[in-house]
Amino acid sequence: MRRACLVVAGIFLLCAPLTRAGGFLIYEHSARATGMADARTALADDVNALFFNPAAITELDGLQLELGLTGIIPHVSYTAAKIVDPDRTYNRFIDPNNENPVQINDGMNDAKAKIRAYTPIHVYASYKIPDIGLSLGLGVFNPFGMGTYWPGDFDGRFIGTESEMQTFFTQPVVALDLAELMGIKDIVKLSIAVGYDFVYGTARLSKHIDLRLAEMLPAAEIIRDPWGVMKMTGSAIGHGYNVALHAELPGWFSIGASFRSHVNLPFSGTAKFWFNAAGQQAIKTLSLVLPEETGGSVSIDLPRNMNFGVAFLGIKRLIIAVDFYIAFFSSFKEIDLHFDCADADPPCNAVSDPIPKNWSSSWQLSVGAEYEILDGLRVRAGYGTVSNPVPASTYDPSLPDGRRDLICFGAGYAKDWWKIDFGYMLAMWGGTKNNDIGGWDASGAPNGKANGDYNTITHLIAISLGAQF
Repeated sequence: MRRACLVVAGIFLLCAPLTRAGGFLIYEHSARATGMADARTALADDVNALFFNPAAITELDGLQLELGLTGIIPHVSYTAAKIVDPDRTYNRFIDPNNENPVQINDGMNDAKAKIRAYTPIHVYASYKIPDIGLSLGLGVFNPFGMGTYWPGDFDGRFIGTESEMQTFFTQPVVALDLAELMGIKDIVKLSIAVGYDFVYGTARLSKHIDLRLAEMLPAAEIIRDPWGVMKMTGSAIGHGYNVALHAELPGWFSIGASFRSHVNLPFSGTAKFWFNAAGQQAIKTLSLVLPEETGGSVSIDLPRNMNFGVAFLGIKRLIIAVDFYIAFFSSFKEIDLHFDCADADPPCNAVSDPIPKNWSSSWQLSVGAEYEILDGLRVRAGYGTVSNPVPASTYDPSLPDGRRDLICFGAGYAKDWWKIDFGYMLAMWGGTKNNDIGGWDASGAPNGKANGDYNTITHLIAISLGAQF
């Protein structure tokens, strides 16, 4: 009965969205930065440096404040491969003398994900302590997150239907102005910073459970289309650190670098199960033990990451900046989900084996420019390209990824002690799934691979309000 006992082992695939949220890095944490395709690491003229390069806050006088949000609206579409594999069939039980072969749907129906908006926030504050070369900063932002909601009849419903994750980073920082301490501020600007990351994460995950194994077995009552739904919510707390460096030849160019450590998030939460009438019959036929709800846990590592930047400052009113960012997703090898009921007596059948992911590192290259056309009025533009960390062998529709192109515009106005900035980004990417994710699982459930092309067009609109005292 090993196959029957593992009939819900496919539940473990629900963890995929968690890690895709990790891979789905949100790098837009300021309207000014969004308008420049996030090329801000080398710049020291805004408190948003607390995200891009905390060492640069030594160049900001007095108390600086900024708050804002980014509206993210993704449009995700799926074009099914429409390839029929004659070997991907199963036999429904009719009676001992008849067979009824059924073709498994591995990708036949095009679909669009439900449109949901996401609104990561950014809140920054910095204060320069006079005469001692020391600045303090605090930032709150959501650098990892996102989600996808597929309709209930999606070809890949047994892989995942809903996935949403948010991470809240709270980052206190101390920055030291080395150039001021050494008395060389008129020649060169040089500063370093170190900070602590307190991270709180939440997740909501859902998928359908394939119970069609019961259709293949003799039973007193014929069973047709048995399935269930598993929904899981959870949260986690993690800790990390960051370090940064900023240097500048005044009026010519500047450079910056920042490093953020990996953060381990030990998620725990509650999984709830629901089954249609045929699914309830299938559970009895297969002699499964499944609770209405149980606790669950999984440990997720957010990757360490670093960014480098250079900016040209030699033309009055004009800034041209280039950034390179890399996230080391190569450390992400597998997911190992555990359900608490598996340790009960008797144990439930919600068990899983570790899921291989084997991601690679992901990088982003951005070029941005800002020009002050009138006193206080600035316009911005930028372009970025982002690599795909997900290998073809583990690509899945939970949060489909791909190489991205970023096209950005923005504007801002500053007067006296206040400022307002707007930024817009058009992000486009796509990928093709042509693998066995969603194929037969250890229980013998046929599932559905949902092979085909996945394309995403995302609109990001950011606004930031700032003040200085």
